[in-house]
Amino acid sequence: MEDTDSEKTEDGWFEFYESFHDLFEFFCDNTTIHGTVRLNCSRRNAMKTSFWVVLFFCSFGMMYWQFGQTVHEYWNYPTNIAILLQSNKNIFPAVTVCNLNPYRFDQVNEYLNQLDDLTKQTLSSLYGFNATLHKNTDNETIDLESILGSVNSSNTGSFRLDTTIKLERMAISGQNQTVPGKKHQVGYKLCNSTGGDCYYRSFWSGVDALQEWYKFHFMNIMSKIPLVLQIPDEKFMEKFILTCDFDGNPCQREYTHFHHPTYGACFTIKANQNTSSFGMTVKTGKQNGLSMTVTTDQTNNMPVMSTAAGAMVLIHNSDQPPLVEHEGFDIFPGTEISISIRQDQVNRLGEPYSACTNDESKLDFRLLYNSSYTLQACLQSCFQYKMIEQCGCGYYFYPLLPGMEYCDYNKHPGWGHCFYRLYDKLLDHRLICFTKCPKQCSETMYYLSAGSARWPSTMSKAMSLASLTNGYLSHSRSSVSRINVYFQELSHRTFAETPAINIHDLLSTMGNQWSFWFGSSVLSVAELAELVFDVAAMLMIIGYSKYGKKRGDYPDNAPPYVISVDGISDLDERSISTVGLQSQADNPLPTQDPDRHNYPEDKVDSKPT
Repeated sequence: MEDTDSEKTEDGWFEFYESFHDLFEFFCDNTTIHGTVRLNCSRRNAMKTSFWVVLFFCSFGMMYWQFGQTVHEYWNYPTNIAILLQSNKNIFPAVTVCNLNPYRFDQVNEYLNQLDDLTKQTLSSLYGFNATLHKNTDNETIDLESILGSVNSSNTGSFRLDTTIKLERMAISGQNQTVPGKKHQVGYKLCNSTGGDCYYRSFWSGVDALQEWYKFHFMNIMSKIPLVLQIPDEKFMEKFILTCDFDGNPCQREYTHFHHPTYGACFTIKANQNTSSFGMTVKTGKQNGLSMTVTTDQTNNMPVMSTAAGAMVLIHNSDQPPLVEHEGFDIFPGTEISISIRQDQVNRLGEPYSACTNDESKLDFRLLYNSSYTLQACLQSCFQYKMIEQCGCGYYFYPLLPGMEYCDYNKHPGWGHCFYRLYDKLLDHRLICFTKCPKQCSETMYYLSAGSARWPSTMSKAMSLASLTNGYLSHSRSSVSRINVYFQELSHRTFAETPAINIHDLLSTMGNQWSFWFGSSVLSVAELAELVFDVAAMLMIIGYSKYGKKRGDYPDNAPPYVISVDGISDLDERSISTVGLQSQADNPLPTQDPDRHNYPEDKVDSKPT
């Protein structure tokens, strides 16, 4: 009999347990997960079994709670900042210098004179001050045709100065009313095209109010003149930059020149890595940097627009536009200023860690600056798009879209009201541009330290001024200034973002938590997967045995395989002790007697399938 049983019992691909009890008993006795064996060996003691069951499931719950915390933290994409200190050759930054003396063009000089007359009347009525803002015969004017080559007829059209927009005292509430005995602001009123809504632009400082009011009329007058004029003629350059040396060698006039309506003639000296005269630097100190001597002519053509005398210096990246409206600092006439540079590099992680970008093509609009992506250039471009969309014209101090025109209250009444409403949203970060313009993924930042002294000294004044070639210079210290720009140190810091949790760290942390709570490994996870598979297979077999026979969906000629279940009185009962597969043709199901009991001899050995 034993030989017969041994012959029938052969190894198979699959083996199913006689009951769920046997399945879980086998798992608890043989798994490598700590604590599960106590569930089986202490089954004769109900209290111990209950204790280990509660402890097992509490540990299981705590482990998966920590799993959830770890995965949630990973999907938040946290970052760390790594600071690297490197010492190598540095690319010298671009240096932009402006003379703070904008030109007066022949095409609009008449209207600027009218504005100056209105300004004198305003100062007289508000403060009783009689000012002389310009000289009718001595003002230096520039013909626009000498710069552009030809002037469109639209640039010579007539312009009417709107004298209703005047500077006046205003109460603190914003209305142009005066209350005796109280301090008042100074400002002006701008209404929309229908006059139903007005915006009050007011200041506590009368100087600030006068400049802003003058600037508003100035933008309307200059609306027909391009914002930035590229001036290739070297005679304009030679009047401003007298000497230029880099690392002891002449700069060879390696700069571009443009005109800004507020800051005047500007010159940008860019680094050229292919030229030894200006580009890579390997030394520190004043003698190894950039040195320039510039004129600081105090004959100001625009005394209200530009109240400072001297020059303005801006240090920026060579592939970025010089945004002179937002950066830079002024140089006092008759001084030598030394600017030391310390360079930092910031590298941010892109998606999914942050929304930074270096690619303009990922934006919803095109940048209006012909340069690489910067946050400030993006914000100004976005604001100009919004300005054109809502106000119907462009803001004069930002680049213009092709085919559009700058704002002019003769053509676009009420644009000032629209502009200031929109500009207030920009200042309060309520404009959508802050969501459309992400930070730069890679950004070079320059930290400047400046010191100044009187130049030239009393003893060397005659010698220093005589060495300058341009004969029109007067022998006055206030006529010139000297600028030195150099690296303070060649070592620069790099701030690099790194993932705080990568996939390796995630798996390692989850493995540590699994080992802490159950003292097991990856193979233990495979044992759990095997347990789940066995339970699912047994449930499928039981379900097939209960519901498959009732449907009667068997082929006519093929004997079906059915589930032989012994030890139960009815297939609808829940007590199942033995499950096996048999061919109905070889071993048909016996007729079940409702009064038959589950005796041990009725048990059918399970077969490997």
